[in-house]
Amino acid sequence: MEKTYSLTAHYDDFQEIKYGSRYSSSTLSNGMSLQLGGSLDRGTGGGAPARWSRREICLLSALVFAAGMCVILGCMLALKFLSLEAQDSQCRQDCVKRRSLLRATRFVQGNVDPSVQPCHDFFSFACGGWLRRHGIPEDKLSYGIITAIGEQNQEKLRRLLQAPVQRNDVDDKNSSRNAIRVRECVCERL
Repeated sequence: MEKTYSLTAHYDDFQEIKYGSRYSSSTLSNGMSLQLGGSLDRGTGGGAPARWSRREICLLSALVFAAGMCVILGCMLALKFLSLEAQDSQCRQDCVKRRSLLRATRFVQGNVDPSVQPCHDFFSFACGGWLRRHGIPEDKLSYGIITAIGEQNQEKLRRLLQAPVQRNDVDDKNSSRNAIRVRECVCERL
């Protein structure tokens, strides 16, 4: 049986086909026959499965490798972005805590009386600054930090309720009714 060649053969065989195309017959110089046609169409020919050339295999391998690297790089960037968002929200929470701690520290420092020794009179040490700044009002029997904070909150609430109502709510009638009721309650308490 004669050995036949096609255009999808290996590189060495392809060189032989290239030089064999000079001849008008389908027989090569060494006596082997050459089949031209049909074999370039992969998968459409009958019977035998198509062979991949080394170049096609290398290109396909490089393409799969590059696609895999792109997927890995994309996943790494997505994870980095997600971790930055988590750190940013954690930073915001820490900043809020830090501001609260600074406010509490200023409050405590303002209420401490450093001239009094804490071992001798701790109450005067801890509350002396506040007692100097705030005297007991004449209309009250006792006055402390909790009472002062309650009065500050009442003042803030009064300012918020006396501010004009913004009309961008969906249910303006109900919100204005509720605001009127709250104002009435606050005015009754005061």
